[in-house]
Amino acid sequence: MTTTIVLTLIAILALVFALIGIIIPGLPSIQALWVLVAIDYWFLGYLEISGRTMIILSVAAAFTVVGDYVTTSMGVKKRGGSTLGAFGSVVGLIVGLALFQIPGMLIGCFLGAMAGELLKGKEINKAANIAVGALFGYAASAAIQFAIWGMYAAVIFYHIYS
Repeated sequence: MTTTIVLTLIAILALVFALIGIIIPGLPSIQALWVLVAIDYWFLGYLEISGRTMIILSVAAAFTVVGDYVTTSMGVKKRGGSTLGAFGSVVGLIVGLALFQIPGMLIGCFLGAMAGELLKGKEINKAANIAVGALFGYAASAAIQFAIWGMYAAVIFYHIYS
C-alpha cells in the first residue's frame, strides 16, 4: 500500500511537471516522463511495463521532440515564412510568457513571428498571415503533446493500480 501511494505521488508530480512543459516552451515535458518510466523499466520494475510498451512510449517521446520543432516551423513555412519568422515565434513565446504568462505567450508567438518576417522584408499583411501560421503550428504541437501525455498518464496509472 505504501509503495502505491509513493508511486502515485511521484506520478502526479511528474505528470504535472510534464503538463507545464507542454505549455511552456523549453521545459522538458514528455521527455521527462520518458526518463522516469525508463528508469523504472530498466532499474526498478515497480510499474512492470513490458518491452513492447516501453518501445511504444519511446517512439512517442521521440515523436514529440521532432514534432515540436516541425509543427511550428511548418506553420510558418506553410504560409511562406522564413527561418527568421520561426525563430521570432519561439523568442516571442518565451518573452511573452515571462512578461504576461499564457496570454502573453500566444501574443508573443504571433508578434515574434511577425517581427521576424518584417525584418526579412515582408509586407505587414503577409507577415501577419505567417504569424497566424506560427500560432497554428504551436497549437498543433501542444495538442499532439497533450495526447501523448494522456497516453503516458494512462499507462502509468494502469500499471500502478493493476
